[in-house]
Amino acid sequence: MFKDSGYFPDSWLFSRAVSKKHWEYCIRYESVYTLKSSGARVQMIWPEADSPSVGLGNSSSNDSWGESVAVGERAFLGFVGVVMALVGGIGNGIVVVLVCRSAAMRSAINLLLAAMALSDTVILVLLLPLDLTTLIGGGWLLPSAICSAHAFLLNAMQIQGVAALSVICVDRYIIIVRQQEVLTPCITCCIIAVSWVVSLAVSLPPFFGVGIYTSLPLPPGLTHCEWRPRDARPSGDLVFASFTFLVIYLLPVLVMSFSFAGILLKIRQNSAKIHSSDGRRDSSYAGVIPAVQGDAVSPTSARRPLVTVDLRYKTQTLTTVIVLSVVFFIWRSPLHLFQLAHAFSSHLDVSYKVYPWFLWCAYVPPAVNPVIYTARIKKFRNAVVDIFPCLLSLLPCTSSALRRLSNPGTIYMIHHPRREST
Repeated sequence: MFKDSGYFPDSWLFSRAVSKKHWEYCIRYESVYTLKSSGARVQMIWPEADSPSVGLGNSSSNDSWGESVAVGERAFLGFVGVVMALVGGIGNGIVVVLVCRSAAMRSAINLLLAAMALSDTVILVLLLPLDLTTLIGGGWLLPSAICSAHAFLLNAMQIQGVAALSVICVDRYIIIVRQQEVLTPCITCCIIAVSWVVSLAVSLPPFFGVGIYTSLPLPPGLTHCEWRPRDARPSGDLVFASFTFLVIYLLPVLVMSFSFAGILLKIRQNSAKIHSSDGRRDSSYAGVIPAVQGDAVSPTSARRPLVTVDLRYKTQTLTTVIVLSVVFFIWRSPLHLFQLAHAFSSHLDVSYKVYPWFLWCAYVPPAVNPVIYTARIKKFRNAVVDIFPCLLSLLPCTSSALRRLSNPGTIYMIHHPRREST
């Protein structure tokens, strides 16, 4: 069962009685031992305090970790990670500051975008640098408690971000399809608070015995502790893995798909009504609907004027939401599918070699979301220029309206009449 010299994983506590000799081995948490066998006797040697095997993290396994992930691969992922942390961290931070400082930006959808930006900021500013440290250092170099906290926060922030995006999709569906304005800033704040509580509650069970976090030293390729079911794979651990996958990925995808399908169907119906009308069409109208739908055709109802609904702004916002959802689906799918497969199979440990690529793909949506806001939302660009005029030179294709908003003197030249000398 034991090798002549080796290490034992953390949290491995057992007692074994060997026949005839009744040797008892007790291995305690976060301790490293060396076993030497000599005939029928087994000697347990405690390492010295200054031994390189004793310490935090998995510095003793740096060699195997480095052999699994090539130097060029680590350099490329490190460069991409630094860019994502800088661009996404600064961009999402600006989004949060804009919504907090500007009263005009505190609409329902902007509050949801700010909640999503806050979770993305935590991911890119706190969690991504720890993964970069592991990637460059060739192993986890910090205490095991921080490693478990990393896994907890990453799971909670991902649930919070995708919950905000799902609520935005449902809100667009209600506005465009049902022609109703349900979300108010007060209701939105309550929904955000509930989503934070739910995301933290869903991420807590591993601390109460539902599965375990990966023990140190980390397997080669894994950049932080990952939740996994226990070796016996009890039904409770598998149910929790399925529930987490449902909350963090499958349910949001279904909600987004249903919302977008209903919206596209409504837009198609409105387009058909427009083409079947008498030819009068204003490009600012997304659709023309009767004042009272479902009434039988009568002289009274025929004389009722048609109600024109201006959905141009809502449609433009819908395009931004669709882009955000597509980015989420494309870049987050590999990591979540890998985690689900790993939870139900015990033969995928070798796949940790490609785990950094899956994790970096999951970090792409938080990094590019503020870029999408800047490119798609004019109101956001104006607010950025209003509060941070120094960023005007960094925005691509700045119009004269933006330059005039930042510095009117650059557009208008004011000539003061000369005073006549007396």
